[in-house]
Amino acid sequence: MLKSPPIHIGLPDIRQIGFRIRSARRRKKLTQAHVAARAGIDKAHLSRIERGEKTASLGTLHMLSVALDTSLSLLLGESNPKDEIRVNRAEERQPAADTKALANEGHYKTLLAGGMDSPLSMMMVQVSKQGLKETAVHGGEEVIFVLEGRVRVQFDQHGVVLGKYDSVSFPGYLSHSLCAEGTKIARVLIAIAGDSL
Repeated sequence: MLKSPPIHIGLPDIRQIGFRIRSARRRKKLTQAHVAARAGIDKAHLSRIERGEKTASLGTLHMLSVALDTSLSLLLGESNPKDEIRVNRAEERQPAADTKALANEGHYKTLLAGGMDSPLSMMMVQVSKQGLKETAVHGGEEVIFVLEGRVRVQFDQHGVVLGKYDSVSFPGYLSHSLCAEGTKIARVLIAIAGDSL
């Protein structure tokens, strides 16, 4: 298995730029062919940029930002990542209307609406105070839901502390890591909506 190159905070990472482009394109439900044509580049070139295999020039990034109707600063990661992090607190969720009926029937509460035509992977993770050893960066969208204990999700210089039944969702291109808060081990459910081409 190939090891991913380290991420250097403060420098544009071509993988993260590719993830941001792909995420913006998929949010707008645009094909690579459509965006490439609007930006005046080859579709194969855009595909390599999105996968982090090719560095895009500043001019190409500008044309892609216009084609995607977004800002160049967003594609470069200069926007505030806090704007893209959505926290869902347990106490903010509305209780079910008919609790007697729910005793006999199952129900679900949507934490993150779908929208990507891609596989969903889920993991139950036990998190210690030392945390996970690596910082993660990937395509797609991620949700972390706390089942037990308290955890800190660290996004470069911005951290979010979550309690039991809290959740956070964010684009996977934001560099993030996870560790337990306090003395107890925490358990979380992690869902990642893949970002296939």
